[in-house]
Amino acid sequence: MKRIALLLVFVVLLVGTHVGLTGVRDARPPEARLGFYPPAPVIKALTADQYQFTSQLISLQCLFYFGTLVELRSQAPDWWRIYRAVYTSTRLDPYNMDAYYFAQAVLTWETGMTQQAIELLEYGFAHRTWDWYLPFYISFDYAFFLKDYEKAGMYLAKAAELKPEVEWYATLAARYFYEGGSTALALAYLKEMIPAARNEAIKKRLVTRAEAFEKVLQIEEAIEAYKERFQTNPEDLRRLVRAGLLERIPHDPYGGKFYLDEQGRVRTTSKLVPVGKTHGSHKN
Repeated sequence: MKRIALLLVFVVLLVGTHVGLTGVRDARPPEARLGFYPPAPVIKALTADQYQFTSQLISLQCLFYFGTLVELRSQAPDWWRIYRAVYTSTRLDPYNMDAYYFAQAVLTWETGMTQQAIELLEYGFAHRTWDWYLPFYISFDYAFFLKDYEKAGMYLAKAAELKPEVEWYATLAARYFYEGGSTALALAYLKEMIPAARNEAIKKRLVTRAEAFEKVLQIEEAIEAYKERFQTNPEDLRRLVRAGLLERIPHDPYGGKFYLDEQGRVRTTSKLVPVGKTHGSHKN
């Protein structure tokens, strides 16, 4: 009975900021509107076995605060207080998907707190190991916001393992590895995925992409040999052929033409997607 009484007292304190007239609430400072939360261990001690409910309640408070006080009334939020509230919610219940969805939907797009959101999502994925949404969100954040394609590829590869029926997870993960300068990793990933493909059409596309990355890796290895021999970067791919490091410029299985971009990276006019019979020309 004592624990139940403590729980009721805590819940009353927790929701107290949302009780009363709107005008009274709006007049309060941000910390009063959103509420203050002690560390998760303290809350757990007070709420006994109701910590999951409390976690959900905190998530709902964040949604209420953001939706009502920010979007409808255009008031500047206390983003760090929101983050700390979501953080507390996830530490109370690491399986609370609402908290992670809020972090992904709000902390990344609205505040630029991408790294903090990723850390929350990584914590969630460490517990919700079956949930492909979390590595997919993390992958998107690394690619779209941080331009870290190698990490994006790693997490999207995990999402592909959990959701193998979504074909483009696997192909996009490989592309992220490539963009991150990890062609060998992309190739290894694809070769791991091909035997597990349940659909022949999916397997065929994975095989084609693997073939393309094999060509890219062949060129990259020739470039490294060229730089070691001549202590300079090749101006174009034909230099590799003239130096005897390539027998010929490899054929892109997607129908494009390989070339070197301004940074010396191996690219193809197909952009590693199927193209028609007409392709743009390039000096390489």
